Amino acid sequence: MNPPAPGRLSGSAADRSIRDLMGLLALPALWAGRDGQTILQITIEAAERIVPMRFAMANVKLLPDAPSHCVLRLDGQYIDAVERAEWEAAARGWEQTRLPDGRVHELSTPRQPMRVVRLSMGYGRFGGNIWFGSDHVGFPSEPQLAFLRAAASLATTGLQTARADYEREQASRAKDEFLAMLGHELRNPLAPIITVLDLVKLRGKDQELPREYQIIERQAKHLSRLLDDLLDVTRIIRGKVELKPEPLDLTNLLHRAVEAAGTLFEERGHVLTMRIPERAAWVFGDPTRLMQVFANLLSNAAKYTDRGGQIDIEMETNDQHVSITVRDNGSGISPTLFPNLFKIFEQGAATIDRGKGGLGIGLALVKSFVELHEGSVTAQSEGIGCGSAFTVSLPRLSQPNENPTQMDVAPTPAGSSVRVLVVDDNIDALESLRDYLVHRGHDVVATSEPLQALKIAERFRPHVAVMDIGLPGMDGYALATAMRASFPVEQLRLVALTGYGQTRDFERSKAAGFDTHLVKPVSLEALDAALAAHRQVMA
Repeated sequence: MNPPAPGRLSGSAADRSIRDLMGLLALPALWAGRDGQTILQITIEAAERIVPMRFAMANVKLLPDAPSHCVLRLDGQYIDAVERAEWEAAARGWEQTRLPDGRVHELSTPRQPMRVVRLSMGYGRFGGNIWFGSDHVGFPSEPQLAFLRAAASLATTGLQTARADYEREQASRAKDEFLAMLGHELRNPLAPIITVLDLVKLRGKDQELPREYQIIERQAKHLSRLLDDLLDVTRIIRGKVELKPEPLDLTNLLHRAVEAAGTLFEERGHVLTMRIPERAAWVFGDPTRLMQVFANLLSNAAKYTDRGGQIDIEMETNDQHVSITVRDNGSGISPTLFPNLFKIFEQGAATIDRGKGGLGIGLALVKSFVELHEGSVTAQSEGIGCGSAFTVSLPRLSQPNENPTQMDVAPTPAGSSVRVLVVDDNIDALESLRDYLVHRGHDVVATSEPLQALKIAERFRPHVAVMDIGLPGMDGYALATAMRASFPVEQLRLVALTGYGQTRDFERSKAAGFDTHLVKPVSLEALDAALAAHRQVMA
């Protein structure tokens, strides 16, 4: 057999080189979700398996506001910071000589003179170098140098990806923190507005509110729903929506959704037709999320149908599914909008007057919530001006295994007064909540100072403390911890009433000792239920 021509690899060497090259090219598949330090280590170890070497050392800036990171692998082992400092000093000396990139140089190292190759890992703000060295006289051969170049190039690309992932994560975290603060700051003024309106209705003994009050109530609740949708969509994007499913009568829930949207139907003069069976239709679902689904569909039908339009609601059941269709004779759906209909922030062409309102996220929430329930949602329309129909299909639960949670909260019985301490630094929210609780017959003390609240609690001995989280001087979590140290669970029920409503906020309030976490603006029924829970504990 003739030997290979000069400069050419033998058959077995060529096969091995191809395998090594394929292994290197597969490295980017490992980059996903890895930080820069891990990417460097993976690259060095991969290069070490292909090219025999004594050491590999990289010095590169991994993150925007972090110092340069140095990693040294010597004779197959990572070297700690003490010994690495000597090599870093040597590398600074090598850099002073401005060695050309990719050339072999005879250099002094802390161990012995070696043949060293420097390869660049980028320039400018995130620049750096990676050094490979060996005491072998032939290091590196031409194929070996090609492999080292490829490894350095792949590692540089991996580090850029890791930086981009980090910056995206930081931006996403900043956005979440901003939205959490935005939610808190917007909910705080909304809470007293809605509470005062509810109190006016209670004092009026169910008499119809003047038109001006109705406008304020309608717009305040609309703003509250928009805020909830905006915060929900961020949870969906980050995959942090958690369902609390239970056996649920969808017939009852649908009636409640229609009742909630009734004001909007009346305002626009729509004719509503319902074809819903009288018997219960059971599903296993989260009542809050499913209520949002149908509230969004009904709200869209009302908004996108001209005044005096027709809206039909129909429920059909079979052995496997329950299907609800909301149909209108409104503006219809453009064929060009259909592919993006359920995407976030899609609304079709919006006019300058923004007459329909909304953020373009309602249908995205509908689709996400329905799919979390293992259901589906479809849309039908013959085009612009031809109306539309949305059908939600959910798995049917033939026989509930337990009694469902009732969505209607019984009012506080007369003569069942409890002592309530209210703590909130928003004076309007504090006074409106105090006035409502007094109207309900409770014995109430209110304060805006958390430290004063501790002193009042010792003297007043409340049954329930309703407290904001964002308090000055001592936040609600610290106040709850201090309260819980003095009052066991059976003596005092702690209720967080706050504008903070993200998942981590619920977790923090529970860890601090709160029994219930309510998000502003709270419905008075939910507040009554929180007070009623104290009587159940006492019983």
